[in-house]
Amino acid sequence: MRRRLHNRKDGHRDGARLLPSHEHGGRVVASVEPARLLLLAEAPQWAQLLRGHLDALGQGYSLITAPSWQAASSLFDEGRVGLVLATPDKLPSSHQCHLPRVLLLEREPAQEPMGVTDWLVAESLNTEVLRRCLRYVRERASLQSTLQVLAEQDPLTGIANRQGFQTLLAARLNECGGHGLALGHLDLDNFRHVNDALGHQGGDRLILQVVDRLKAQLDNGDLIARLGSDEFALLLDTRRDPARVEWVAERIIEVLGEPYRVEGESLLLGCSLGMAHANAGDGADPLMWHAHIAMQQAKARQGCTFHVFDERINRGARSLADLESELRRALRRDELELHYQPRLDLKAGRIVGLEALVRWRHPERGLLTPGDFVPLAEESGLIVPLGYWVISRALRDMQWLRGRGLPPLHMAINLSFRQFQDGQLLPTLERLIRLRGVDARWLEFELTETAVMRRSDKVLQTMQVLGRLGVRFSLDDFGTGFSSFVHLSSLPITLLKIDKSFVGDMHESPESLQLVRAMINLAHNLNLEVVAEGVETAEQQEQLNQFGCDQVQGYGISRPLPLAELARFLVFGGTRALRLQDSINS
Repeated sequence: MRRRLHNRKDGHRDGARLLPSHEHGGRVVASVEPARLLLLAEAPQWAQLLRGHLDALGQGYSLITAPSWQAASSLFDEGRVGLVLATPDKLPSSHQCHLPRVLLLEREPAQEPMGVTDWLVAESLNTEVLRRCLRYVRERASLQSTLQVLAEQDPLTGIANRQGFQTLLAARLNECGGHGLALGHLDLDNFRHVNDALGHQGGDRLILQVVDRLKAQLDNGDLIARLGSDEFALLLDTRRDPARVEWVAERIIEVLGEPYRVEGESLLLGCSLGMAHANAGDGADPLMWHAHIAMQQAKARQGCTFHVFDERINRGARSLADLESELRRALRRDELELHYQPRLDLKAGRIVGLEALVRWRHPERGLLTPGDFVPLAEESGLIVPLGYWVISRALRDMQWLRGRGLPPLHMAINLSFRQFQDGQLLPTLERLIRLRGVDARWLEFELTETAVMRRSDKVLQTMQVLGRLGVRFSLDDFGTGFSSFVHLSSLPITLLKIDKSFVGDMHESPESLQLVRAMINLAHNLNLEVVAEGVETAEQQEQLNQFGCDQVQGYGISRPLPLAELARFLVFGGTRALRLQDSINS
């Protein structure tokens, strides 16, 4: 039995503490009141038996008898030391009673009772057995308390983690009614590069320095927590001085902007801090959302900076939250649709590819373009199910076009970096390709430079597996990111897509013109095809043709078209695009 394991004999008495010590102001304080034992039993012999053995143990316990847990529960608040000893007919459920529960039995059970901390048998009960039982209950409660602390504490820094902070925040908001508190959401900029350069141990040392600097700016009554690897929460007590938020934020930005010393290296680290004042009736989630919105606004600026959430844009913040909820429903209600923008091969003079572009036909806001909701999907994680919907629908439409006798076209789909991180990408894609019966060689995934350069080893591994299925890859918005040509040459990329900002400036900026020429030459030197985006005029198309650009895409060829309009466009030869091409070739 479990109690047999707790037979270590020691010289100290077992009284006064059946539950673990509690903290007060950061110091551990032992409970000094006698532990209250609540007896729930109709038979009077239990009270006599227990009191006799408790007297032999000393003055550390107080035995209280009651007819039920409900009748005595008011004597035991959440911090009260104690336990319940009850016969089976009186035993309260764990949902009703927060105290440890010990079952009282007349005889030894045939099998171990479940759902209780321990049990005592009248026929074998003596002072030593009771002493071991009480010690076991105390040690088990202490262990549970320790596990709870570990579950709510960041192991590196010792401050609260996200789970622990949410509990603390909810309690503080309930305590003050939403008055006199301000929440900060701090995000370190480019922390990942520190881990890459110095390793995770160097990153840990940097985090510890950050926490030390933050703690130095806080007063009694303030709280700090680590929400993620490089994200922190700060809860400020502003009851005495509401203006304290701004000068504390300014001081934090200042001290975090000073150089750090790690592994003998001097490092500078940017940060973005969002602050939000609590209002009456605010819950934890709305307040954290407001601080997060403010942090994002701070991040939109350059360098170390902070932003305080403005109630005047509260409606806008709620609109974003509502939009996320609506997007989730849109995925279930099939409110999304794909439009396809054709790509023209300049040498062959025909349409050779399509880019799938998602649209959201919002019931109130009309047709929304990706810029209206894709960034929100990226931030919320909805980009993964959204990405799978796009892939499935694009493959279905590829099948539909082939069924109408149209020639095969490359189908380009934008793939988020988060999609690469999803473990279901490969099996899902294989299943969809089999389901739609399409040739994977006509499927093309467009990646951004940022996605390619983040954890390029992981990206390369996934691309290689997909490449074995026949899928090919293009690099989207080339020239707007920070590509390393060494990395580009090592990745299985077939095409580079020149960003429309360079194409649009070709005839206004000599620098842009030369840059487009250089990018085309560079791509060809790497044995890559080039697609120019944003082509709107015959002049742009002719210039790109002279530079040797392989394909063009833009409103000069066609706007993105719904499937039915796309089919008509392809059947009739893409009249406008072909007229433009004929004029160039003539």
